[in-house]
Amino acid sequence: MKNLFIKKYVNNNDKSSAFGKTYGRAVMLGTCDIEELASEIQASCTATRADILAVLSALGQAISNKLQSSQRVRIPYLGTFKLGVTTKGEVNAADFSVQKNVLAVRVLFKPETKIENGHRVSEMTRGARVAELPKNISGIATDDTDTSTDGTGTGGTSTGGTSQDDPIENRP
Repeated sequence: MKNLFIKKYVNNNDKSSAFGKTYGRAVMLGTCDIEELASEIQASCTATRADILAVLSALGQAISNKLQSSQRVRIPYLGTFKLGVTTKGEVNAADFSVQKNVLAVRVLFKPETKIENGHRVSEMTRGARVAELPKNISGIATDDTDTSTDGTGTGGTSTGGTSQDDPIENRP
């Protein structure tokens, strides 16, 4: 069975209102590359691994080309990519220039979602089951320290070492 493993951690930031509280953080047990993806895709369709590798290899550049042409890229069952910018503000609109005020360009990703039982469910998390990281594999796990979150760690709860019977999106 697939599990998203969670590792407990204590918030040690004494300036936080959550100081001293224990939270859960997702941990990663490795990284999958396109060869692994190609093998998994091949097992579920008639395309050959070589054909899949060729398509996946070209996908990144194709998405980049479209994004840099001010287009969104929507991939069904995955989500939508677009570019966003960080800019420095100006009091007078006439003083704003792209060269001076655009500080960074970044990729924004919005996972595809559907409404199920009155809740928004991401296609990427549908059926996700969470479990506390077993002690015997904690040495190979790395914390998922995604800087796009608010850092409070309130995104999940520990399950005491076993996965929940219901997918996470079906919980109250």
